[in-house]
Amino acid sequence: MSLPTQARLNQHLIRWDTEIKEFDTAVHAYGQRKADLEYRRAVVMETAKADDPKLSQAAAERRADADSEAHQLHREFRAAESTIEAKKARLRWCAAVSDALRSEVATERAERQLYADHGEG
Repeated sequence: MSLPTQARLNQHLIRWDTEIKEFDTAVHAYGQRKADLEYRRAVVMETAKADDPKLSQAAAERRADADSEAHQLHREFRAAESTIEAKKARLRWCAAVSDALRSEVATERAERQLYADHGEG
């Protein structure tokens, strides 16, 4: 036997709240990964410029691109970015389900009111 629509809506709203909290955590992780990557790239570029004062900005950026730690941080940053996009899609799905359930609850209320006012049959 399925749950009444209002109960299903309430359960969905609890699930949606959990998704929002997970999204917030993912956004924080994304920001941290981005900051870690930018910091590492800056360290590599400044170290390269300190070693060779005539080094161009483009050459320093190429060294940062070639740095293995920066590469790993870049992969982590992109993974966090993908997680954010997946969480956004999940939140859009939650919103759509919530809208549908709210509409169904409103329809059921209107039907109950109609039958209460006019009786069945």
